[in-house]
Amino acid sequence: MVTTDFGLNYQRMPQASMTLDRELKFKNANQAYCKAVDRKKEDLIGSYLFDAFPDTAERIEPFLSALRKTMDGEITHLKLQPYKLLLADGRLEDRLWNIENQPLYSTEGAIIGVVQYCEDVTEREALRKERDLVAAELMHRVRNTMAVVQSVAEHTIHTSGSLDEFHKAFSGRLLAMSRNFTMLSDANWLGLDLGAVLLTELAPYLESDSERLQTDGDEFTLSVKSTKDAAMIFHELVTNALKYGFLSVPNGRLAVSWDFDGDHLNVRWNETGLVDLRPPERHGFGFQMLEMYPNLGLEKRFEKDGLKLNASIPASIVAGQITFTQPEAA
Repeated sequence: MVTTDFGLNYQRMPQASMTLDRELKFKNANQAYCKAVDRKKEDLIGSYLFDAFPDTAERIEPFLSALRKTMDGEITHLKLQPYKLLLADGRLEDRLWNIENQPLYSTEGAIIGVVQYCEDVTEREALRKERDLVAAELMHRVRNTMAVVQSVAEHTIHTSGSLDEFHKAFSGRLLAMSRNFTMLSDANWLGLDLGAVLLTELAPYLESDSERLQTDGDEFTLSVKSTKDAAMIFHELVTNALKYGFLSVPNGRLAVSWDFDGDHLNVRWNETGLVDLRPPERHGFGFQMLEMYPNLGLEKRFEKDGLKLNASIPASIVAGQITFTQPEAA
């Protein structure tokens, strides 16, 4: 039972606490409470609770209901109770408290008010929400990654002539995804520059300053989803070039250019240096994958000296998502 005998220990206790009379006017407040609400004790004593801390009727009512029950002898608790704190610069800031209200008894045993113990959990709650968001985003990315891996595995099986061919192709695609994820992680998952994604896929075969490679385009940061898509597309194009294209001959060259016209991102892939290139009798996984992007406007030509591709993607897609025909899990 809490009585009116409040001494020096009450004033110095680390937990914020204050007392109200039956009219909900401040009777006392310890140092921790005054510090938490940024008020002087003398300014609080005698003032009505909701004059000192005005708020909306909807937020005051549950507080009042709990105080009424405490006046009747019940210990009440309020979790994540919001209140508005007036800052020194005049701004109102929402704070969150966990509160316990206990009846305040006179020495004769009559309930004469409420003693309240408070814990400011604003920062803790913000950290919890941030942690939950990070966990949810991680789970979302894991599900999406598993869906992509499954789709890649299925299509690689259908386009492989042997187990050894499947193993080599599938391993290469997983390594491409791994490189891409590492770069995204280093960039705090904010998306990557289109040119950087291209050069990463070409790096095992060509230096960025190689005479066989020409790139032309302003820096263009892709969304996270578009970054992953671009990495997969460039990986497939490089793999195809290694087997049949410009990387398969000593004098093969590649020119890649891109521009953004405000509505579309336009990318051009131009291979040269081959002799009498013929269109393939069947499309492998790489070209099948390109057809899975319904919003990707694609023109491809197998000219004698090399593959020519022109791609156009709406700006809203590049900034948002390019979806597979078999969509990633939401």
